[in-house]
Amino acid sequence: MRASLYVRLSKAAGDTNTSRAGMIAELRDLCVRRGLTEVALHVDDGLSGAVRDRPEFKSWVDDAREGRCDVLAAHHVDRMTREGLNVAAMILDVVEGKDSTTGRPAHRPVRLIDTKGLDSNDGDSFRFQFVIKAEIARAERARIADRNRAKDKRLRQAGRFAGGTASYGYKVVPAPDGTGKTLALDEAEAEVIREAAQMILAGHTSGRVCRWLNTNGHPARKTAWTRTSLLQILRNDAILGAVISGGKVIRDAEGRMFTPYPAVLDLPTALAVRAALAPKETREYQGRHPVRLLSTLITCDSCGERMHIFRRNGVAAYRCVTRTSGKLCERPTSVRAEAVEAYVTETYLGDFGHVPMYRERTIVSGAAALAELDDRIAATLAELGTAATPEAFARLQQLQGERAEAERAPQQTRVELVPTGRSLADEWHSRDVEGRRELLASAVAVLAIRPSGRGVGFTPDRLTLIWAEGDHDPDV
Repeated sequence: MRASLYVRLSKAAGDTNTSRAGMIAELRDLCVRRGLTEVALHVDDGLSGAVRDRPEFKSWVDDAREGRCDVLAAHHVDRMTREGLNVAAMILDVVEGKDSTTGRPAHRPVRLIDTKGLDSNDGDSFRFQFVIKAEIARAERARIADRNRAKDKRLRQAGRFAGGTASYGYKVVPAPDGTGKTLALDEAEAEVIREAAQMILAGHTSGRVCRWLNTNGHPARKTAWTRTSLLQILRNDAILGAVISGGKVIRDAEGRMFTPYPAVLDLPTALAVRAALAPKETREYQGRHPVRLLSTLITCDSCGERMHIFRRNGVAAYRCVTRTSGKLCERPTSVRAEAVEAYVTETYLGDFGHVPMYRERTIVSGAAALAELDDRIAATLAELGTAATPEAFARLQQLQGERAEAERAPQQTRVELVPTGRSLADEWHSRDVEGRRELLASAVAVLAIRPSGRGVGFTPDRLTLIWAEGDHDPDV
């Protein structure tokens, strides 16, 4: 008789895995003892018995439905299913040759055996054993899930990593005391988060930040950066070094976050970023994104209005459009875009390319204490929304009093310039067109084109370029 064999492992196993090899060996020994000929071997690696659409399990059952075997052999009932009666009934229909929907005969019946003594030839005793073992397997799966959840909770409360994928900005490392795993900063990913946060605080949109990340070679873990993936990271309490369990931050009795891991962002910065990302009641139309390097920067020397891009025969040029809008301009002008952009780029890099690049960082004294109090107050209010206990009310009153006292304390704001380790030239070459325009916008005081009798042609004498004083200026 022909036998189709089935093996399932909950965790993926290689060809050398002893559990997998052992189960296959026991099944083949069973076939030899029963005088069966192996015609197929189906192995599902890394799939739970709670999943019924396992590819190899379906193929194993189809061997019986389509007449490719006379016997279905599995290592044990819990290898077939951990769903209990639900799937056990379907397997019984296959063994008896019935259609699972109508109950009518659909194919030739087959025999079902396992290495633990189960045999469908044993009549009613087989049915009792099979159903009971299937339900025991289901109950065991539920107990395992409960134990794993309790274990994960204990690990998280002890500051240990409970498993899975580390949040963006972190990597899994051995715990310092040698017991279990913990999280450490992935410095490359953490720096991406910090730069994205600084751009948001500087007024950039999340879409602009995504374009910058994708253009400047800061890869996301999977596909390209999107607004959704960026916002999920910036709004996630995990970047504060906090432990998340059941979708909520673990807190102590006073409402403080449990933060055993290093933080990517401090709490004041993270809250400021979330406030900047919060939906606005009204959204002003920002217009289209500037499409060229000097868009919104270059002006007409005659009227002082911004010049706009137009194209003719595939050639882009900046043009004064003041008259077309009904205003006055004595001598409207235009200039070839590529030529003037190349000249401004060369001049900027020649004058400032060697200057060190700095980033601004705003520091508010007392902000950390206020931010922590705000976070604890918000968590307590959320707790009161589900369980209005006297302890939570008392904690809220105490926290509100502490916040009022902290708010009365004098606060000072200062701006620090933090070196990036790069020059302005390095920064220029690492940025896209929008980023380069931002550098120019902070450096240019006047950028105006004078009229010419030679059409759109550019010569340096047509350009009035005056640099603004600032950190980019080597003479400051």
